[in-house]
Amino acid sequence: MSPPTSAPAAASSARGSAAGGGLRVSLWQFVRFCVVGGSGVIVNLLVFTLVLLVWLLASGHIHSVSGLASAVHGLVVKKDTQGVPAAAAYLANGAGFIVSVMTNYYLNRRWTFRSTKDVAGELPKFFTVSVIAYGGQLGIFWALREQAHLAPIPSQLIAIVFVMPINFVANKLWSFR
Repeated sequence: MSPPTSAPAAASSARGSAAGGGLRVSLWQFVRFCVVGGSGVIVNLLVFTLVLLVWLLASGHIHSVSGLASAVHGLVVKKDTQGVPAAAAYLANGAGFIVSVMTNYYLNRRWTFRSTKDVAGELPKFFTVSVIAYGGQLGIFWALREQAHLAPIPSQLIAIVFVMPINFVANKLWSFR
């Protein structure tokens, strides 16, 4: 026979279980958010790279398949990518951001937070959080590209990864609440 528990002790135990369950739910949401974020990174980098390659092609810097391979190598390895002015890199950065925000919103709404609330109420909040995070990401991108002299793609990737936890917390507590 187990000893009787008082009502306050039982309530405290139930709260502890609920808190543990909430932590578990938040952990799984963060894991799903990271998976969605990973897909967003891929979308972002594909759009970013595509915009830069189109820029190089349109400006006459790519003339052959070997020129294309050389351009991709330059985007990944070298900071000194011939023919890619800073304006093109920032344009590509913005395009990658916009496309990945839209795919991330859809996947986070459906899978991470399983929201059924009104899109008209959530999407502006999600976009606001994303724009603020993008400001931080853009600052990091600039510092890595211009100050640390990293190549465009590693700069983009590091900057995206750095702002991911901030994005999660803000979206969990505000956008999808």
